[in-house]
Parts: sequence; structure tokens; C-alpha cells
Amino acid sequence: MRNREIPKGLRDFLPDEVKIRRKMEKKALDLFRSYGYKEVRTPTFEYLEVIEAGTCRDIREELFLFIDREGRIVSLRQEMTVGIARMAATHLREAVFPQRLCYIANVFRHVQPQKAQYREFWQMGIELLGAPGARADAEVINIAVDTLRTIGLDSFKISLNQIGIFNSLLAESGMTEAEKKLVRHLVEKKDLVELARVLNNSHCDDAIKETIARLPVLHGGIEVLDQLGKVENNRRAAQAVAELLKVYEDLQAYGVADHIVIDMGVLRGLDYYTGIVFEGYSSELGYGLLGGGRYDNLLNQFGFACPATGFAIGMDRLALVLKEPDAEAAHYLVGGTDWKQVVQKAQELRARGYIVEADVQECTREELERKAQQIGNCQVLYLD
Repeated sequence: MRNREIPKGLRDFLPDEVKIRRKMEKKALDLFRSYGYKEVRTPTFEYLEVIEAGTCRDIREELFLFIDREGRIVSLRQEMTVGIARMAATHLREAVFPQRLCYIANVFRHVQPQKAQYREFWQMGIELLGAPGARADAEVINIAVDTLRTIGLDSFKISLNQIGIFNSLLAESGMTEAEKKLVRHLVEKKDLVELARVLNNSHCDDAIKETIARLPVLHGGIEVLDQLGKVENNRRAAQAVAELLKVYEDLQAYGVADHIVIDMGVLRGLDYYTGIVFEGYSSELGYGLLGGGRYDNLLNQFGFACPATGFAIGMDRLALVLKEPDAEAAHYLVGGTDWKQVVQKAQELRARGYIVEADVQECTREELERKAQQIGNCQVLYLD
């Protein structure tokens, strides 16, 4: 007997699981299109230098790498934003901007498999290219909220930050690059004890130390910005705070502010973010559901200066917290002794929107009724 195992971190999807995902995909794509977004696709694997664009850290341990027959290193895509940035820089330079693009795709990361974390997983998202400013950021965040609600999730929050606040404080701190990298990691992980130790051992200004140490716990309404501390004398940090306030005001116009919290600890793990960043969480799941933000410099890595913002939703995690799927149309098993009549009746019912299985095994009425019981929620039509 041949091996029936599949590689670690992968899985099969059975019909009921695929049905749930197709419904999610349709609802999301219909919503994205209603905002003017058009679906695109990019290659499943790209050259390594494309995948690594916009990042300063070593991500190769997370990648599935191989060498093609021409001797070049290629990688399965680990997310979609970089591939879409490359595509836009290649094909859309002469397009009318802003460009609104959306996608649904599988991506790959060499991670330790666990609940809600796989080596192949699915994302759906949008990218808004060529639009700087708070209104563009607010549109993208509003669509993230609208998508979760449309798919059927009620209990969730979007944690919002402006990464320029943190980056400006670090730039003024005088820390080494290694210290900055460690501090960023500790703020993201909300490791207050280790963060305090690292800051106390650094040589930066006490006021900056206190402000950075406070970042992981600054979480709540817009009023948490009043607790930031030393940003007034840092022009770039103050500008970032003003931008965050403007995005929040624009989100209020959409009527989604109830889903928004300010979280100074949200920094996102990818280096290409330059401004507003956000993550989505459900109280029912201890993992993030979505993430996104502004990445104004990424397309420039491919020789095309173009501001951009977007988000991606993890479909695998979202499927774990969804309610029961929508009720389906009535399901029929149609059989009988006159095959032509069976086919005509099945086609008639399908045209009316019903799910119809025609009996191709020449079953008796009793056999069809037993099969219908096994299927569940299924009616038998037997034509003599």
C-alpha cells in the first residue's frame, strides 16, 4: 500500500469545509467589488529577491525555497502584498490611480504547525495603490470591518496604531540597531518585564525610556493618546499622532468606531510598513484574524514610487469563529424507471435553484429513501 500521509502542516478539505470557504469567498469578493476593487492573481512562487523585498530581517527560515533549472533561487509566496507590488510596478505604471485590487490565495510559511497555524493557509484581502492620506487608510480599515461583519462575525475589534510614533522614538533614542530590534520585539510581545530591563540598560533619555515602556499597555479609546508622554518635542512622532487622530475621525464617519481600539503595541511583523498599521481580533479566538497597514515605500523597491495600503484576512482562522453556515436550498434525490423523465425533472428543479442529485445507479424507491436519510435534509422524488 502506498503512503497516505501528507506533509506536516498541510491538510485536506472535505466537502462541508469547502462549502463554508466558498461562501466566505463569495461574500468577500462581492463586498470588495462593491467598493470598486478588482480581483488579481500572482504566481504561486517568485524569485527570492522579490519575496525578500521590503524586509530588513532574515525571513528565509520561514520560506519554502528551491532552485529552478536555470539555477535561480525561488520561493513559494509567504504573503500576497509583495507579489502585488511587483505586479503593479511591472504592469500598472500607466494605469489610472488609485488602483483598487483584491485577491483570494493560498500562501506558504515554514512554521511550527499548531491550532489555526498551518504551513499552507489561505488569505483574502485588498490593496489600495496610489492613494496617500487618512481617507485611504480609513477606507481600507472600514472594508476590513465590513468584511468580517458581512461574513458573519459580530464580536471583534480592530487594533489601530501609527508605526511612525514608535519608529520616531527609537530614532531619537540613540540605541544600537540590535537594541532597537529587541525593543521592537518586546513591545510587540507585550513583555513588560524584559522590556523594562533592556530599556534600563540602554543609554537613551529617561523620558524616552518611560514613553517606550508605556507603549505595550496603551490600549483603549482614542484618549490613550493623551498618555503617550514624550512626543511633543519629536516632530515626526507628533505628526504620526495627528495622522492617527485623523484616521480615527474618518472611521467615525463610516460608523465603525465601536470596533476600533487604539493599541500602541501593534507594530506588525513586516518591515515594509510606514504609517497606519492595524490588526483584527475576535474574543472567541486567541489569534489575530487580519492585519494590514500602509506601505508607501514597498513599490519603490521595484522602481515605482507609489503609496499604498491594504490588509489580509486569514481565512483558516476566520472559519474557526464563524457561526453556523447559511441554510442551503432544498436538496432532492430524483430517481425512477423513466430516465428521460428523471433527467427533465432534475433540470427543472435545478433551474429553480434547488440542489438535485439524479440517481445514476437505478435504485429502487426504498434504496433512495435510505440514501436520503444518510445524506440528511434530503427529499426523494421517485418517478414511475
